[in-house]
Amino acid sequence: MKKLFSIILAAALVAPMFAETDANADYSDWLPKAGDWNIQVGMSPTAIVMGGTWSNIGGFSAGYMITDKMSVRASLGLNVDVWNTRKYAQDDAAVAKNAFSKQKVVDSRKHESLGGTISVGADWHVGSKHKVQGVFGVGLMYGFKAIDKYTYYYNNAITELNQIPSTNLTLPDGTTAVWANFPSEATGIANGRVLRQYDGTSGPRQMVGLYLSAGLEWFVTPKLALGLNANVNCIYQFMHAYTTEYEGWSQYEHKVVKWTEAEQPMENGFSFKTSDVAGFTMYMSIYL
Repeated sequence: MKKLFSIILAAALVAPMFAETDANADYSDWLPKAGDWNIQVGMSPTAIVMGGTWSNIGGFSAGYMITDKMSVRASLGLNVDVWNTRKYAQDDAAVAKNAFSKQKVVDSRKHESLGGTISVGADWHVGSKHKVQGVFGVGLMYGFKAIDKYTYYYNNAITELNQIPSTNLTLPDGTTAVWANFPSEATGIANGRVLRQYDGTSGPRQMVGLYLSAGLEWFVTPKLALGLNANVNCIYQFMHAYTTEYEGWSQYEHKVVKWTEAEQPMENGFSFKTSDVAGFTMYMSIYL
């Protein structure tokens, strides 16, 4: 990643010098001027947030040219994901009445994720009259992953006669059953099934940091460019503590009870890395 960033950095410095075979070519009317507004929309936008890569919906950036070469910029990236996983399970009530019953119920696991990035900074353009411009940036960024949770819905009820109802749902890794064992002597509850949990690998997180960017903008028409850049991010991040909610049959209370287990304390750390699995991002840039 660092090697790729270095290549793009070198290209951003050198490309404007060799952009035109005609030494007299002058594209100054195509290029941004002081007072222009700039809108950038990612063509395949991604962003490092909290140590992982999230696909963005509506990766968007807006800037204002203070001079012909320098602009101030604000960027927004947003990640929204809602997905329902559904599985058939044996209908325990029907089987209790008829052992050969083939009736089924549907259980589901709903995944909700919400996160994004906000950054403010400045850009500098290299190349006074060529339609290929080197672009460099620096700024501050804030990221969040406010929600990354799973909610489970079951259609076989827990009863005194059926304390571990059938289900084919699994945890997000697909390998562990949603049922967990507990010390019944101390709690009166032998088993509990998951009702709600956060993703243990990327639960709610926040981050603050500094970014450095280097890239190219190729003006295909006046005031319209295609861009390619790579970032290096210096990030401090922390993950909130998270819990898992269960339900199960209580031998002491003779009813279904719900309770919450602490799963993970808060974690924090610092990272220095490039901005993307592919090492770069592409965008369209319009100057108004």
